[in-house]
Amino acid sequence: MFKNKKASGFLSEHIVFIILNVVFFSVMVLFIYIQGNSVHLLEEETAKQVALLVDVAKPGTEIQLNLKELFDRARKDNLDKRDAFKIDKNRNVVIIKGSEKSFYEYSYFNDIDIIYEFGDEVEGVVEVVADVVILKFSEKKNKVISGEEGNKGVNEE
Repeated sequence: MFKNKKASGFLSEHIVFIILNVVFFSVMVLFIYIQGNSVHLLEEETAKQVALLVDVAKPGTEIQLNLKELFDRARKDNLDKRDAFKIDKNRNVVIIKGSEKSFYEYSYFNDIDIIYEFGDEVEGVVEVVADVVILKFSEKKNKVISGEEGNKGVNEE
């Protein structure tokens, strides 16, 4: 009779341990799933990808971005696409806002002029895709040149 109490205690401890492990790992999987489907990840990914595209762009380049997933998420939160996608040319920052409560900024380094327009605003396009952003790159007009570079090409008399 003494051995049965010891064996049943040993068995119940293992059952409790197994149940706690299953609960813990279930919560971990749920957390990872929720984080993976959150708007924050989409904002970060989109901002970084756009900034990388801006960094490698040369004057005369035109890039069309399909941001349907971002704009769909923004529409669910009653955001306009102009609020969801912005490029701050003064600070060299791409700003992506997927919901009213969150946004993600990512800097780019290319000193280039960027004009961006949304697909449904482009005139003369036969097949207009509403969730496309068109980026057009050109040389900056107001480039500040300083130091030795500023003196090159100046006629000295």
